[in-house]
Amino acid sequence: MKRGWRAAALLSGLLLSVGACSPNCNSKQVSQLPSGSPAGAPPPLPEPTSPAISGLPLHEGEVGVAYAAATLGATGGKTPYQWSISGGSIPPGLALSPDGGISGTPTTPGEFTFTVQVAEAAGGTMTASSKITIRAALTASLLSACAQYCAVEQGCTNACGSFGTLNGGAPPFDYKLVPGGFVPAGVSLSGLSLAGTFTAQAKFWQFTVNVTDALGATASISPTFYVFPHISLAGGNCSGNYVTGCTVPLPISGGTPNGTPVVALVSRSQNPTQGCWNPSATNPPIGYSLTVGGGYVTVTIPKGLIGGYGAVWTLVLTDQSLCAAGSYCTSPAATVTIGVQCG
Repeated sequence: MKRGWRAAALLSGLLLSVGACSPNCNSKQVSQLPSGSPAGAPPPLPEPTSPAISGLPLHEGEVGVAYAAATLGATGGKTPYQWSISGGSIPPGLALSPDGGISGTPTTPGEFTFTVQVAEAAGGTMTASSKITIRAALTASLLSACAQYCAVEQGCTNACGSFGTLNGGAPPFDYKLVPGGFVPAGVSLSGLSLAGTFTAQAKFWQFTVNVTDALGATASISPTFYVFPHISLAGGNCSGNYVTGCTVPLPISGGTPNGTPVVALVSRSQNPTQGCWNPSATNPPIGYSLTVGGGYVTVTIPKGLIGGYGAVWTLVLTDQSLCAAGSYCTSPAATVTIGVQCG
């Protein structure tokens, strides 16, 4: 009797130690259950990491020109990434999309500094400082001296061909003549200037130049050039006597329109004609004059010269227009033969 009771008790303790078991389970299956983890539990989440940012620095832009697409990149952490601006200011007109793309059309020039932030899916973040320079819109303007037209004297070389200025834009710039215009003979386009020697016929010349910058912006400028004849002075003779003296007007042609050129006596020599004057006395007599006005250079030798006066003078006019850098146009030499008989 005691022996049967003890056997039943041992069997009951064994069942309690292994737990209830279905008809299809066995002790081996029970022993393979993972220790300390319920069956079918999800794996633990990855630890947040800081992704590395790429795609910097960012290229420049220009007001009114669509910004060339730029995309920020990241490595590390868990995708997808989320991008944002965490400080500073991105240029007005541009936007940073959540996937890291920067696009738009800038509206304001300047240098804009800001901080970009990328967040990875596990919660890690990284920031980086950046900047975008936005250039002012490209414009081309005529020089004030060319507002009506650029006035150039025939013979001017590499000194008077500038006609405009550029503002804004991104260098380098490309300059092209628009077909159908007329550039003065002797010169060619060099930026917003004409290089060479103006040998063209005196008249008005009109043409248009298109300018394109490195970002594709364009501007146009249409100057007019008026080429006027080179300054010239005619020669002549000044003859008289003790009673009259002599006066001769020498015509001026060409030169700066409505200008006031300056005359210079550059040399003197003997008058070979026979007359009652001292042939070696070539210095100008007291009371002589050289005046410019009314389109003439007027030579005057006073009357009352007891010994008379005879000489050959060489005169040159200097204009108010440039013909070379730092040098104003001058006329070819003109001669006036003077013979005033003695009293």
